[in-house]
Amino acid sequence: MVYRILRPDSLSVWQNDEIRKRFGRYRGIIDNHQVARYLVAKTIACEYSPSDSIENLEILLSQRSKEFNEILTQNFQTHQEREIVSKNYLTLSETLAIKYLEECIFCERQCRINRIDNEKGYCLISKDSYVSSAFLHMGEEAPLIPSGTIFFQGCNFGCVFCQNYDISQAWKGKKNIEEVAQKVDSKKLAELADNLVNKGAININYVGGDPIPNIHTILGNLNYQRSNITQLWNSNFFLTTKSLSLIIDFMDFWLPDFKYGNNECAKKYSGIDNYYDVITRNLKKIHDEGSGEIIIRHLVMPNHIECCSKPILEYVAKEIPNCVINIMGQFRPEYHAADYTEINRRPTSKEMKTVQDFASKLNIIWKPIS
Repeated sequence: MVYRILRPDSLSVWQNDEIRKRFGRYRGIIDNHQVARYLVAKTIACEYSPSDSIENLEILLSQRSKEFNEILTQNFQTHQEREIVSKNYLTLSETLAIKYLEECIFCERQCRINRIDNEKGYCLISKDSYVSSAFLHMGEEAPLIPSGTIFFQGCNFGCVFCQNYDISQAWKGKKNIEEVAQKVDSKKLAELADNLVNKGAININYVGGDPIPNIHTILGNLNYQRSNITQLWNSNFFLTTKSLSLIIDFMDFWLPDFKYGNNECAKKYSGIDNYYDVITRNLKKIHDEGSGEIIIRHLVMPNHIECCSKPILEYVAKEIPNCVINIMGQFRPEYHAADYTEINRRPTSKEMKTVQDFASKLNIIWKPIS
C-alpha cells in the first residue's frame, strides 16, 4: 500500500513495546478485535425527551456514562454482540450539546451566545459547521497514519504564530465563511468520514481550526457512521468540563496540544485566560476517566524552554504518566509572530536537545513518535 512506502515508521513504531502497551485498545480496533467506543454507546438505551431540562439530561448523561464504562470492561469483540437502539447514549449527548448551543459553553471562553439563532461568538461559527478539507493524511504521528483528517473552519484561539491561520483566523471579517469552506450537517460529515474509511484511514481525525465549536455536529455524525474505526479528537483542548463530558466516552484516541506551561504566555500569544489550569484539568480527566490513549503535541517555542517546555514535561511525568509526547520542532514565525521579537525565529538545535534530554530524564516516552 502507498502509505507503507511513504512512511515505513508507521509499521516499525508498532514494534515498540511501550507503544503497543499504551495504545493497546487503539491497535485492537485497527486489527478489528476491539470495538470502537462510539459503537458501544449506540447499544445503551436512554429514555429522555428533547424538551427535558439541561439539568435532567446532565444527570442522565452521568448515569449512562457509568453504565457505558461498566459495559466496556466486558470481553466482546464485535458490536454485533449487542443490539443498537435508536434512542441511545450517543443521541442523548447530541441532544444535550444542542441545548448548550442556546447559550454556548463549548469552550472556556464561554461566550454564552445563542448559536441556534445564528449568533456568533469569538469563533464566528454559528449553529452550522464548515469543513475546509478532508483527506488521507500521511504526515501525522507514525501510529496514526494513514489518518482520515477532517479540518473544520474556525477556532476559539487567536495564536499569533498559527500555521493554519488560513482556516482558523485569516478569513474572519474579510470573507463569507461559505466562500472558503463547505457547509456540513451531521449526515454529510459522516459521508466524509466513510469516504476516508474506504480510502484506507485507520482513524477519523477531527481537527481544524479546532473541532470544539462543532461538538454537536461531530456527535450527530456518529449516529450515521457504521465502521469499526477509531474516533480521534485533535484539539487545543480548551473545552469546558461540561462539553468534555459530551465526548469523553466516544473518543478512542486523543491528540491534544499542550502549548504553554503557564497562563501568562498563553494570554500573550493566544489571547486566552486560565490556559494552564484548563488544559491540565482536561488532560487529567481524559487520562484517568477517558480512553487514556493520548499523544500530547508540544510545539517547542524559541526562548520558552524554562517557562513552558519544562513545566509541561514535569506535569506530564507526575500527573499523566501514560501519555506519549511528540516533541515538535516545527515552530516557525508564521502569521503575526514577526511582531514578537522573542519568537521571531525557529527553535535552535540546542533548544530542541534541551527539551528532549529533559523528557528523557523524566522517563517520558517521546522518541518513537517525535
